[in-house]
Amino acid sequence: MLELRVHDWYKNLLIFAGIFFSRNLFNFNYYPKLFLGFLLLSLVSSSGYIINDIKDAPFDVFHPRKKNRPVASGKISKTSALLFSLILLVFSLFASYFVSIQFLTLALFLFINSLIYSFFLKDFVWLDVTSVSLNYILRSLAGCEIIGVYISPWLIMGVFYVAMLFALAKRREELVVINSPSLHRTSLKSYNLSTVDHGISIFSTLIIISYSLYTINSPYSNILLFFTIPIVALVVLEFTSISREEKEIGIIRKTISNPIILTSLVVWISVVFYSIYLR
Repeated sequence: MLELRVHDWYKNLLIFAGIFFSRNLFNFNYYPKLFLGFLLLSLVSSSGYIINDIKDAPFDVFHPRKKNRPVASGKISKTSALLFSLILLVFSLFASYFVSIQFLTLALFLFINSLIYSFFLKDFVWLDVTSVSLNYILRSLAGCEIIGVYISPWLIMGVFYVAMLFALAKRREELVVINSPSLHRTSLKSYNLSTVDHGISIFSTLIIISYSLYTINSPYSNILLFFTIPIVALVVLEFTSISREEKEIGIIRKTISNPIILTSLVVWISVVFYSIYLR
């Protein structure tokens, strides 16, 4: 189970973004396919994670947390891990066909992009974080496809900007907490704290600006939604602040344990829910 990286399956929750923002949250007929899609995307993701772990095993030994992964630590042989990955991939893609051809295509693209990232793009500055962010877009598109709703450019834009912010925060964390970071990830030779901080500032700004425009141009636009702009700005600013903390607990754990971010997100979700479903 450790090799599946179930703790990373939260990324596939983006498959539910479409049903929320399309005003279909209470259309329960969609949920069986959505939950199946979530499971299948998670298995496809796990297949990619395993292959990435096989390739990165010699480098993960330099990482304070990744050195404990099954392949890097020697608990599972590379051959066994590869066989397990292929079984997961074949099963999940076969099952994806019965969801829809379009969903199968997106699941396949998710795996192919993960593969290209593992063997090529992860060694190139900026291309690595862009590739990671593309997978988040594919997950959100998969959810929209399952329920057959219009794919809003606001959704794609928002998911991409937030994913880029998270990816850059992870790169910053690696630069700070890993001894000899370039031995762990080749692209880290080209990153430095100043460069990454500039990137974080750019995408933080893009998130706030694009969300501000969304509150004005959204089909759910109202004065209450407009006043959520300061809440989003607070979340972004708090996130950029904790991303600069030099602690070895991981950016995700820092985020979900931050009371300001959690409280702000609860308020934001409540207001957005009211704007979409109760007005």
